[in-house]
This record gives sequence, C-alpha cells and structure tokens, in this order.
Amino acid sequence: MTTDTGRDGRSLLLAAAVLSAGVLLGAVAFGAFFHSARQPERTIAVVGAATRSFTADIVKWRLSISRLVGEDGLQRGFEQIHDDVASLRAALLAAGIPDSAITLQPPSAQPQYSPQGGRSGYSIVQPLYIVSTDIAQVEGIALDPGRFLTGGLALEYSQLEYFYSGIAELKHALLADATRDAKARAEEIAGSAGGRVGNVVTARAGVFQITEPYSTEVSSYGVHNTSTRAKEITVTVHGEFRLE
Repeated sequence: MTTDTGRDGRSLLLAAAVLSAGVLLGAVAFGAFFHSARQPERTIAVVGAATRSFTADIVKWRLSISRLVGEDGLQRGFEQIHDDVASLRAALLAAGIPDSAITLQPPSAQPQYSPQGGRSGYSIVQPLYIVSTDIAQVEGIALDPGRFLTGGLALEYSQLEYFYSGIAELKHALLADATRDAKARAEEIAGSAGGRVGNVVTARAGVFQITEPYSTEVSSYGVHNTSTRAKEITVTVHGEFRLE
C-alpha cells in the first residue's frame, strides 16, 4: 500500500524534472537567438556608374576691352573707355544681342612700365560679360570681334563658357541610372554564387564629373568643364545590398 509520503515524493521529483527540462529548453532557445543576433548581416557592396552626353543651351561670353594711356592720362583714359563701352554696346545691340544680356563690371587701371623700369602709363581695362541662349549668334560675334574693335580699342580677354539649364534634372536622372547599375552588378555577382539580392542597405553618391567628350579628366572634388558646347556627365553610386 502506497503511502501519502511516497506519492508526494514522486510528485516532487516529477515537478523538478519538468522544471529542469523547461529551463534547459529556455537556455537552448535563448542561446540560439543570441547566436543568431550576433551573426553579421549578409550584404554585398558594389559601385554603379552612369554617363550621359548632353549639349549646352546657354553661353556666357566673358571679355575685357582696354586702352593704353600715358602716365598723366588716367582720367582721360576712363572717359575713353566709357565711350568705348557705349560704342561696343551699340554694336552688340545692332548685331541682335539684347541689352538685358550685357552686364558691365567695374573698370580698372593697370600700371605699365618702360624697359628701364619706370612707369610709362596705364592700361584701362573694362570687363563685361554676355549671357544668352542664342549660342550661334554669340559665337559668331566672339569668333570675329575685329569688326567691333575700332579707334585704338584692344581686346584684352575673351572666353566662351557653356552651361546647361536642365543640369539639376539631369543629375537626378543620372543618380537613378547609377543606382540601377549598382543593383544590376550586385545581382550578377550574387547570381553567379547562387544568391539573390534584396533591398538596398546603404547608398552613397560620388561627385559629378562634367567634361568635354572623350575626356579622361577626373577629380575627387568633381569636374565642371565649361569650355565646350558638347559635354558628358558621369557619376558613381556606392551601394550595399542585402543578400537573401
């Protein structure tokens, strides 16, 4: 005949066994979770790139006209350069350049010296620039300036610079292209190893390189070449993608 004391002992042993098993299973589950949490996320890092050709639609013509005057002719020189600007402006207007496209900058007087080292006079320099969307018209004038320079007037400096009014939109589109290229490269690499590419983890854009066509010019700070009408723009995107 089983006593109450015996039954109580077996119950306690059973309860202890169940508790021990629960503790063991909990420790195993926690260990598996902890191990999983410590596992580094599987990712792949690639660099995508995109390039587009485009044509500038704005031209900026920087130029300076000058006159030489004697050492005592400084005041007269500024008066002459003022008249020269008026004549040049009239000629540009007659050639079809609107007055709103012409911007004057402050004139300056640069000392000139004789071979013996003494000051012989001054070069009065008047800088100005013209901004226009009629590139062909401005190029035609800038490449043949002699017809506007009369009466002792000299062309001190002349340079054409080309810009594109849609550059912001073009940069956005190029970033999208470079990001797609980065993902395509990641898929090629992962696919060759039997993996699949998931969502992007991080993405960082490089600087834009705007160069003349077929140029190898690059800079860590970016390039914006304005010397040619035809241009190429390139950007890279450093992307990291999750592997599934």
